[in-house]
Amino acid sequence: MSDAKKIKKVRNPLRKRLLRELKQDFGKYLVVFGFIFATIAMVSGFLVSDVSLKTAYDESFEKYNVEDGHFTLLLPAEKGFFDGLERLHKVKVYQNFYADFETDDGNSIRVYRMREDVNRTDLWEGEYPATMSEIAIDRLYAENNGISLGDSVTVNGRRFRVTGFVALTDYSALFKNNTDMMFDANKFTVALVSDNDFDAIQYKDLQYCYSWVNDDRTLSGEECRDKADDIMHWLADRAVLTDFLKREDNQAISFTGTDMGSDKAMISAMLYVVMVIMAFIFAVTTSSTIEREAAVIGTLRASGYSRGELLRHYISLPIVVSLVAAVVGNILGYTVLKEYFAALYLHSYSLTKYRTVWSAEAFWLTTFVPLVILVAVNFIVIRRKLRLSPLKFLRCELTSGDKKRVIHLPHRLGFLTRFRLRVIFQNMPTYVTLFVGILLANILLLFGLMMAPLMDSFRENVLDSKLSNFQYVLKAPVSTSDVKAEKYCLTQLSDDPSGEDVMVYGISPDSAYFKNITEMQIPTDGEAYLSEGYMQKYGIEAGENVTVKEKYTGKTHSFRVKEIVNYPAALAVFISDECFRESFEKESDYFTGYFSDVKLSDIPDAYIASVITEHDLVVIADQLDDSMGVVFPIMGGFAILLYMLMIYMLSKLVLEKNAHSISMTKILGYSGREIGKLYIASTAWVVMISLVVTLPLAAVLMRKIYGLFMQRMHGWLTFFVAPATYGKMLVIGVVSYLVISMLQYVRIRKIPMGEALKINE
Repeated sequence: MSDAKKIKKVRNPLRKRLLRELKQDFGKYLVVFGFIFATIAMVSGFLVSDVSLKTAYDESFEKYNVEDGHFTLLLPAEKGFFDGLERLHKVKVYQNFYADFETDDGNSIRVYRMREDVNRTDLWEGEYPATMSEIAIDRLYAENNGISLGDSVTVNGRRFRVTGFVALTDYSALFKNNTDMMFDANKFTVALVSDNDFDAIQYKDLQYCYSWVNDDRTLSGEECRDKADDIMHWLADRAVLTDFLKREDNQAISFTGTDMGSDKAMISAMLYVVMVIMAFIFAVTTSSTIEREAAVIGTLRASGYSRGELLRHYISLPIVVSLVAAVVGNILGYTVLKEYFAALYLHSYSLTKYRTVWSAEAFWLTTFVPLVILVAVNFIVIRRKLRLSPLKFLRCELTSGDKKRVIHLPHRLGFLTRFRLRVIFQNMPTYVTLFVGILLANILLLFGLMMAPLMDSFRENVLDSKLSNFQYVLKAPVSTSDVKAEKYCLTQLSDDPSGEDVMVYGISPDSAYFKNITEMQIPTDGEAYLSEGYMQKYGIEAGENVTVKEKYTGKTHSFRVKEIVNYPAALAVFISDECFRESFEKESDYFTGYFSDVKLSDIPDAYIASVITEHDLVVIADQLDDSMGVVFPIMGGFAILLYMLMIYMLSKLVLEKNAHSISMTKILGYSGREIGKLYIASTAWVVMISLVVTLPLAAVLMRKIYGLFMQRMHGWLTFFVAPATYGKMLVIGVVSYLVISMLQYVRIRKIPMGEALKINE
């Protein structure tokens, strides 16, 4: 055994150096540990809550016997009417009647009788109604409107005492109408009353709704769709259908699952981007340590230590720190933060009670994958740094190949300017990492700051471009005495091939109301106007064709787009009423409703399907504000912390790397303030340039990210960044840097003059 191997076997100096290096750079490792720990804790808590609630949601279909679809008939079915349907198509049909009423405060309440067989409910708090004049309402609506157990609500003039808060499994998202752009947990609720109370209520418009459940609960999605089509055709031949909805098309049921599944990909991507930045910080700081300890490394290499041994040594601390941060972060995520993020979901959706589910996937995503990213980045950077020969390390010649030619700087720039530029060139890898970190931080900060102004802009734009103050949608044509009310046609189709809901309007070519969104007349030659959101979402331009499809027949209709118009309230196609009747084979006097700027008082309620007002137009913004409003400031705060960490860690490296030079300038009589003008000002230049350059880059990248985010949602919110937002971002960046620079001034004062006498550690 060689002497070098005997020494390593008896007493390995590399192992002893780990604790010393940790103590020496404890502040650096503590800051990075805290950031990785906080990021993983947040992501872990989010993923665990997402998996737990999604599991409860998925299990609810069988546990609570959730319908495979429902339909509404014009008249109630006679006894035994569905026997043939149940035998032929192997389904079970349940009565599920309901009626809508207006509460004292103008909200809408949909009342069902107690459920025992289908779409069973989950009681969150209190008791189910057992006696007369008792009611159980949706938990989320009660939370949003400050309703407590024992309070009263009015249903058609009768007072009901609230005895329980429930979650109806067919209303996990509170969509009043399936055509709504967004659910509304503030103005709409569902409720349960006893059978006696349900029979005693005086109904103006009872909906004869029936739900069906397939006998075979293991059918695939395609088989369920085929069965639903068969059921619809059977019913259409024997009764008058006023509504038919498969479960997968029912937003009140399916929207929640789709939204929860999409959130995981977004939050995981954010974790990995942050971990890449953290990995580069570790790599840059370790590279700085290698440069500082070049002579020691050269001695160890000359003594027989291999590159692999040194690589494992220098990569050990980053791995250990990250692993401990991941474990502690997961513990916090599974305990405290899981409840916090679950509360965010429960503040958006009317979900059943859940239990925490151990997720191997969540642990894999928040522990193993981040560690792989960190090891990979550090392995590449450190291995490249250690490929030099022992002699070059001993001589502190840490460049491969020939010595790089010094960049010539003209004398007219002045001494201070040339000195600062030299500092920047010597620390270019560090400053490149700083630039990337500031870019990432600005993207997160932009997301946190832009959403509130975007919602306000959307509301204002929708209200400015609304067709009318009141838009009546009728169940059947009925006349009105108001001469200013204007007839229109409307149908809901789906975009082909995306399948998203699209509103197709048939409007009079000389409409007085359509001029609210454009001065041009509706074309009569089969051409169409397209809403701007539709164009932006699917990249359709004027002159191209847009194709929409009837949901239940599959028949398609194609229209040539003449112009794009500003109508942000919905994805919409506007054609002439004559073209509408011809395309959809309607009678010459067919119409669907009225536009009016005043309330129409002479239309019986029984003929009104819905009345679209200003509130209905902006409900998507209101609900997003209510559901996600708390997330936006968190993202902004997270971005500021990331930004400050980037600057602190990397500017600290610059000072450490130049400690010998700083000490020498102190010996020459320069004050800490004057030295700061040389070194801190260099970093300030890079930070300011990075801030200015990354603002437009962040806007471009954010627009693309936002587009991907909106692709997963129904409808479209036009991308908008208030000009003041960029100013706020710049101010936040400058103020944050000023705080960090004060800390760096303190660090400069602590560098001793004796540092200049050291050749190597």
